[in-house]
Amino acid sequence: MKKNNVGRLISELSSVNNILWHEEDKARTNNVKKVSAAKKNIDILNQKRNDLIEKIDEAVLEALKNGRNGRKPCR
Repeated sequence: MKKNNVGRLISELSSVNNILWHEEDKARTNNVKKVSAAKKNIDILNQKRNDLIEKIDEAVLEALKNGRNGRKPCR
């Protein structure tokens, strides 16, 4: 597992969540074209969000499997 992989993934997830929330705000309008565009972006962002959550789960399981977050013990 790469160093700080979990932290990097969580940071990326936070960023995607932030963008997603803004897109959801854009979808709350009566302008059909804006709603349609926002909904497409929301679908894409939701998929990216789900992919990141799966990667975080995998990275955490790998860290637990290796113990000590994959680091060598201090001596």
